[in-house]
Amino acid sequence: MPGALSPYTVLEMGDHPSVAVLGMLLADQGANVTKIEPTTGDPIRGTPVFSVWNRGKQSVTADPGIDDNRVKSLLSGADVVIESFYSGANPFDIDWNSQPIIHVTLPGFGPGHPDHDMRGSEIVVSSATGVYVDRSPDNTEGASFIALPYASVFAAMVAAPAIAASLFHQERTGQVQNVVIPIYDSMFTAMGSTIVSRPDIPAGPAALSAAIGRFYRCADGRWINLNASYERSVRPLLDAMGHPEWYDPLTDDRLRQNAEERDEWAARFREPWLERTALEWENLMADAGVPLTMCRTLQEWMESEHAQESGAVVEIDDPIYGPMRQVGVQVRLSDTPGEPQSPAPALGQHNNGGRRQE
Repeated sequence: MPGALSPYTVLEMGDHPSVAVLGMLLADQGANVTKIEPTTGDPIRGTPVFSVWNRGKQSVTADPGIDDNRVKSLLSGADVVIESFYSGANPFDIDWNSQPIIHVTLPGFGPGHPDHDMRGSEIVVSSATGVYVDRSPDNTEGASFIALPYASVFAAMVAAPAIAASLFHQERTGQVQNVVIPIYDSMFTAMGSTIVSRPDIPAGPAALSAAIGRFYRCADGRWINLNASYERSVRPLLDAMGHPEWYDPLTDDRLRQNAEERDEWAARFREPWLERTALEWENLMADAGVPLTMCRTLQEWMESEHAQESGAVVEIDDPIYGPMRQVGVQVRLSDTPGEPQSPAPALGQHNNGGRRQE
């Protein structure tokens, strides 16, 4: 079944992860996405992540100053061009104001930002937007590096509906427009209410217990993630642990001021978790209605029955890696549900105008 974006042709230019993820999201919804690569190939070509981010696309090679006419010819038949280069500037000689096309750029830092000329790598933007923060309880361990490309993915998620809105505007008015989505700015969506600070509005309710944390090691050495900060969770939690008598001492406000007593209760609260495996605790707390999950690896999640049956994970026959589990389509429309159209293309596979594999 054709996807919702099947009438549209998108040209993807750039070597930043954000534009690759954005192109994948559009291709999954049926857009005909052509990826412009240098003749040497995308820097991550040949890796598993390339196979995921570039599924459903066509590949055309072009080098700046040599193949500018090839790029301009592709632009003449496109509805949208998306671009994001690590260097910030598109190396091809294109006057975007003369192109009747929706032009979408994803710079690291937008116009007006003091670092707008800085190379907007994933690490730089993540460092600037609170991704790498100290996650230790006492703020002594330092920044925590996260390998997942949060900033790039959020930029792609913000850009996708912006493109849909631009196409809708064009259908109504016939006008095309330039769209700028700084990767730095897109992180404000991710940070949400944590960035809001108003002295005239009181802070939200504090956790019910100063001694109950989030992560606990279990009998099998695995960890669980517990989210039981409020009374509706703490009471059934302690009941399921077999210690309902702990409710009053654990929720006593004096634990907030008395560090020694707080540490004693925190240590006592850690002990029962060592009596069962992480999965046993997950099942037990699910029956009790307590939000708790075993901390799974990415591989475990990809192989879980629910992830596969729900469509969150799909299998694609990749020409390099063979049958390969990949993330599924995240936005599912009732009449045009979308799907990965094909595996990632070979370098320059569509230089002669071939269509993507079906």
